[in-house]
Formats: sequence, C-alpha cells, structure tokens
Amino acid sequence: MSEFHSLANLIKRLEVATTRLEDLAMSSSSASAVSASGAPTTVTASQPVNTTAAAAAAAGGATNQVPAMVEKHDSAIYPSLEKFLSLSSELGELVSSQALKQAVEAERDIIYISALSQKPDMSSSTFMKLLEPIQRALSEIVNIKDANRPDPLFNHLSTVAEGIPSLGWFTCEPTPVPFIRDMKDSAQFYSNRVIKEFKEKDPKHVAWCRAYMDFIESLAVFVKENYPTGLTWNAKGESADSFIGKSFSNTNDTTGTAQPPNPPPSSSAGGPPPPPPPPPPMVIEEETPQTGAAAVFAEINQGANITANLRKVDRSQMTHKNPSLRGSTSPIKKQGPPTPNKPDKYTLRKAAKTSLEANKWVIENHENNHEVVIEETAINQAVYIFNCKNSTIRIKGKVNAVTVDSCTKCGIALDSTVSTVDVVNSKSFALQIFKVTPTIAVDKCDSGEIYLSKDCLGVEILSAKSSSLNVYVPEDPESEDSEFKEMFVAEQFKTTIVDGKLVTVTVEHTG
Repeated sequence: MSEFHSLANLIKRLEVATTRLEDLAMSSSSASAVSASGAPTTVTASQPVNTTAAAAAAAGGATNQVPAMVEKHDSAIYPSLEKFLSLSSELGELVSSQALKQAVEAERDIIYISALSQKPDMSSSTFMKLLEPIQRALSEIVNIKDANRPDPLFNHLSTVAEGIPSLGWFTCEPTPVPFIRDMKDSAQFYSNRVIKEFKEKDPKHVAWCRAYMDFIESLAVFVKENYPTGLTWNAKGESADSFIGKSFSNTNDTTGTAQPPNPPPSSSAGGPPPPPPPPPPMVIEEETPQTGAAAVFAEINQGANITANLRKVDRSQMTHKNPSLRGSTSPIKKQGPPTPNKPDKYTLRKAAKTSLEANKWVIENHENNHEVVIEETAINQAVYIFNCKNSTIRIKGKVNAVTVDSCTKCGIALDSTVSTVDVVNSKSFALQIFKVTPTIAVDKCDSGEIYLSKDCLGVEILSAKSSSLNVYVPEDPESEDSEFKEMFVAEQFKTTIVDGKLVTVTVEHTG
C-alpha cells in the first residue's frame, strides 16, 4: 500500500513540473510576440527565462533550420534538376550514371557551410578539403565520359561533362556568372550534335538537351540574383575547419530540412550564463632597443635633434664646388636579378569556348583538343580562332572568312572561303584547304605549313614578318592520290637602285 502511495505522489509531482514548464513556454512565446510587434518586454522575477535557449534561438536560427539562401538555391535549382534526371533515366543507365545529383548536393553543401562559417583562404588546406566532395563528383562524371568514347551516346556524356564545371562557380571571384555562361556554351556545342542526330529519330533526346541547358541557366540566374560578385560567408560564424567532411544534403528529402551540424547544448535549468573568465594579468615587459624600421622612425621623430650627430663637410670635399672630385667618383649602377617568368601551372586558364555569335563562330582557349568540329556553317558566317594550343579545328562547308590569331601548334582544316584566310601571331601552325580559297594572308608567324588542293593552285599567298613558311602542292594535280611537293616562301630579299628606283628580288643561294 505504501508503494502505491509513493507512486501516486511521484505522478502528482510530475504533473506539477509539466504544468510549470508549459507556463514557462507560453510566457516565452508571448514575450517574443510582443517584442516582434515593437512593444517593450518586461521580465519579472516571477517569470524566469531560460537565457541559454533564448540566446541560442536569437544567435542563429540557421542551426535549427536550413539557411534562407540554401532554401532559395533548392527552389531555383531542383525543379529543373529533377526534370533532367527523370529524362536521363529514360535514356538509359549509361546517361543516368553520371553523378549530377551528387555534384549538386556537394555544391549545396558549400552554400550551407558559407552561411554558418567564416571564409577560409582559397589557397589553404581547409578550402581544399571543403572542395573534395564536389571534385570527386566532377571527376566521376568526366571519367564516365572518357571511358565510353565508342558509345553511340558519347555526345550525351560530353554535354554533361562540358557543362558540369559550372557548379564550381564559387571559386570564381568576382565574376562567377560569366564563368557559368562559358560552361553552358561549351555544353551547347555537344548538345547541338545530339539535337542534330536525334531531332528526327527521337524527340526525347532533344527534350533531354533542353532540360540540361535549363538547369545550367537556372544556376546562372540564382547566382546572378544572390551572389553576383562571389560566394558570401558568415563573418561571425564558426571556423570552416569544423565543417570538413560533413554533408547537409538530402538528410530528409530533396528540399527538406537538414540536421544542424552543431546543435546548441540543452539546459534544464534557467538563469543567466556564467560570467566570462577574468582577463589575463598584464605583463610589463622591459624596454628593448628598437631595430629595423622601428629604429628608423624613432630617429625621424627626434625633431630638431635629428641633425645633432651630423658632421660638418669641408669646402674642399664638396663635389659641387670641386669639378675634379666629380670625375673621380662615378656612380656604380647595380642591376638586379631578372624577373622570372610565371610558371604555367600558376597561369589562369580561361574556359574553352565554341559558340555562334550572330554571324561569327568564336573558337577560343582550346588546349589539347583535337575534336573541335564546326558543321552547321553558312556562306555569310565568319570563323575566329583565338588562343588555342595543340588543337585541331575542322571547318566544314563554305564560310565567308577564317581568322587564326595567337595560336600555337594548331591544325586548321577547312573546305572553302569566299574571301580570305588570315593567320596572325601564330607559331607552328598547319593549314589545309580541301577545295578553294582566293587569298591566304600570313603575318607575324613562325613555322607554318600550308597544304593546297588541286583546285586551290590559283591562290594568292601574302606574307609579312614571317619565317619558316612552307607551301605543299600536289605533284600530279590530275591524280587523286598524288604526293605533296614542298616549296618554301622566301624570307630574304635583295634591294638595289636601278635608274633611280628600288628593285627588290629574292635572294637565291647556290652551291
């Protein structure tokens, strides 16, 4: 009987404690509502407030909820992403195997961490470790493409691989949006191939391409509206080291609430937080003699006493009054060490670009790429090739003009042009004409080779400030399999005066 009596007392005490906790919660919520409306809030001794919980709620609602910027990211990106992933699954396992969703989640984690932590140095090991998840996802996408080159859907894989670096926009400061646009243009090149191949066969592939372009465009719009000059970080947040290796994506669902990385400690007792520790005792250091720049400024601040230790110069030692002294004391000029060139690994590489702008094809910044092909050309279009290295560009059809500018070790193969082919500021280039072009202009180039077809033997080749320029023509124009005959373009000229006029001829070496 005594046991039941003690159990009843225990239940009664729990009910009293529960009622008091409910009263505290109601008083706290009403106080926050009054404070939000602008009216003053009064806390009396009969209404104790849990200051630890209140401080945690005021200091960072982001620790209990998804940051607002992450919610904007989800609403902007995930609708187009889900549509693209749905179409990818319909095209087969190979296309859907590229880890696009994992890459987006890794990019979302970076935005999540930036809302909670201070910005780390981009060259630090901390920032490199934060990038490891997205680097793994991007590498997996590119590896799938490289491992399936003979596959009929290789252009699909290339479309995703060329556009996926746009998820690394947060490493581009202060202009992330143009970087995303460049990646979209690179993906558009292979997307056009897919559309051309499947436009009449299967419209589902065309919808897949448009869904991917919409996904990248939605990313660009989100960054332009929220991070136009680069990713912003929380100056009052924690150190980024505490978030290394943590993931905040897909803990509940695609756009659900992620669990907080560091939840605030719970406290069952109210009352103010403990006072801060006392400051460390002041240590009075003995005055030490100043050295370096500090000593120089100390002497400058002496005022009028700064010249006290200067000695008087005799008139016989003054060079401006004794010309003989000036001749014997010539200054010695010291030449500093030469400025070293910046290594290639520290040179900023611009994104490759292949796009049609109005009536002009622009091909820029390709390196070690021998698969650049332009097929959909028109007679009123021009082609501009700039800053390409160790690449091959194939131009099919007839275009108005072709310009090759500042390229190194590049091969350009084209069918026909209406006007000219200009090659300027280029080294070790090879130009092949399959049909006809009226004029080839070479200016400020070194080590060039020009291959002409049997229909292009009437071409005019204009060269200036160029060296090692060779022209190859068929030995037998009537034969389809004729070998090429090599001829060189003259570099050395001889000029004489004949009857008061300059006569210039090429120098012929014999013997």
